[in-house]
Amino acid sequence: MRAIPPIAIDAAKLTSSTVAEPAAGETVWNAGTAYVVGDRAIRTSTHRVYERLVAGTTATAPESDTANWLDVGPTLRWAMFDTLRNSATTATTSMTLVVTPGQRVDSIALMGVVAESVSISMTSGGPVVYTATDSLVLRNTLSWTNYFFGAFKYAGSAVHFDLPQYSNGIITITISRASGTVSCGALVLGQSVYMGTVLTQAKSEALNFSSVTRDAFGNATLVPRRTVPATNSTLHITNDMVDALRDLRALGNATPMVWSGLDDKTQNPCFDSLLVLGVYKEFSISMENTGYGSVQLSLEEI
Repeated sequence: MRAIPPIAIDAAKLTSSTVAEPAAGETVWNAGTAYVVGDRAIRTSTHRVYERLVAGTTATAPESDTANWLDVGPTLRWAMFDTLRNSATTATTSMTLVVTPGQRVDSIALMGVVAESVSISMTSGGPVVYTATDSLVLRNTLSWTNYFFGAFKYAGSAVHFDLPQYSNGIITITISRASGTVSCGALVLGQSVYMGTVLTQAKSEALNFSSVTRDAFGNATLVPRRTVPATNSTLHITNDMVDALRDLRALGNATPMVWSGLDDKTQNPCFDSLLVLGVYKEFSISMENTGYGSVQLSLEEI
């Protein structure tokens, strides 16, 4: 199992993106505009969207005027880099972005993807030093009926732990499909941490926030709400890994990370079930005199 603590992506690191800012439907804040309650405006300096709370005109920028404006999230271009919210960057048929991390990274994860393919390349000082293309089109073919008549679906992620660690690396990502809208919920870059081997009987669970209420006659009223994926795993470790795992646990306190129970074994049918962008609810480390130990890990998607 590996975890990717994300590095922060700011305007200096996002070298370019085909998703415009402001995007279609986004309006840049103007000090002279009279806003009504519910109007939204963006600030290209903060890459955030703000909603008007009180009608009127104010000269103070929204990020410094919490009495009149509410921060409701990132702009479309920057949504994929905000791992604290369930937001996504979208585009028509394709999007391409170039990221210059400015430091060594060995892992990349794209989560919440709706597309047919993801292409990743890295250059260092000009020459291409890494390329990878993932086809995200899947089919469940458990029978001949499925083979001939089964519907296609998309894998929701692309994860790689084998990026060459160049300090001057420039990474280009293209997300595309033949037609329709492409979407990316999160793009995470970082140095992965090896956490041990997932033992058998790992569990994929779901936190169901829907409600079911019944009247006096037993008639049900169902209110559909989000189901949040969760996992429970036991990891086999050696005692010399304990300090690194304790550091990771401290770093992951209320901080979303990418957790991959099967590393980058994307062909394993259980890969997606043990891949989570989220936070840990339990991270307990057991140590034995034999030099081996275990980790009990419970994860919850954001």
